[in-house]
Amino acid sequence: MLVADRAGKQVAEVTATYFAAESFFQLDRVAHAATGIAVGDYFDRLALDRALDSIGDAERRITRAMVANGSAGAGAVEEWVKPRKSEVERIRAAIHEIAGSGLTLSKLTVAASLLGDLARE
Repeated sequence: MLVADRAGKQVAEVTATYFAAESFFQLDRVAHAATGIAVGDYFDRLALDRALDSIGDAERRITRAMVANGSAGAGAVEEWVKPRKSEVERIRAAIHEIAGSGLTLSKLTVAASLLGDLARE
């Protein structure tokens, strides 16, 4: 709702794009795997929570940029990817590797940082 409000778009358009972006980057797999990361102390828990928050923030910012092109859903993802294809594919491949390789706190932090890089464009 926040992204739809800030982007001036319909909630349905933003929702479709959000889930298309999540699927494109396999962020649902990352989030699910994060629940299995063992944290030993307060600071590990804080690092885990901050990494997940960073991923969520980056996903919302990327979704906002995607819907700005006038498309929604998978079409918005495709349009957004086109001008930055090599960087997006490099980061997407890294996130897919992270998602499928036994998630650790350090890998989650790297995924959050990579998505943050894309969201800053």
